[in-house]
Amino acid sequence: MMIDAKTLLIVLVLVALIVLIVFAIVLLKKLLGTVERLDKVLDDASVVTEIAAARSKDIDGIVENVSGSVSEISGALKGNSSTIGAVAGFAKSLASIKGAVDSSKGKKED
Repeated sequence: MMIDAKTLLIVLVLVALIVLIVFAIVLLKKLLGTVERLDKVLDDASVVTEIAAARSKDIDGIVENVSGSVSEISGALKGNSSTIGAVAGFAKSLASIKGAVDSSKGKKED
């Protein structure tokens, strides 16, 4: 029994077609698994985004409150600059006294 070239070529094409179909099925199976994992990741990202948006709104409110407080304090400080200057001078003098006391203690220990 002799096989001519035409029959051999048809058999080879059919074998290649079967291999291609099997390869496509395996590829689609892996693709479905990947799509399922991607769906889970996107769900997690959605939850994280919602949490971040809520926290961002909370922080925005806090920043507005702090900004208002700083503005009020700034206005109060501008009106009481002589009082603030006196307090700052008193604090500097206390720091100088403390430095002198620490310096004298250091000399006594030597």
